Amino acid sequence: MNPIRLGRTVLFFLPYVLVVAGVLAASKAAGAPGVALQALGVAAIGSLWAWRRGRRNGY
Repeated sequence: MNPIRLGRTVLFFLPYVLVVAGVLAASKAAGAPGVALQALGVAAIGSLWAWRRGRRNGY
């Protein structure tokens, strides 16, 4: 695969991977509030990134 296309694909999917991984990690670490908060922070960063990219690209 073309390296530029691969890089664009990774950058396209990365925010969504952050959201899913953050939510799953928060649900696994529900007993440890600090870890769950950090995991939800990762999910929030991913969702903000995806939202900002969507507003910039107009979809």
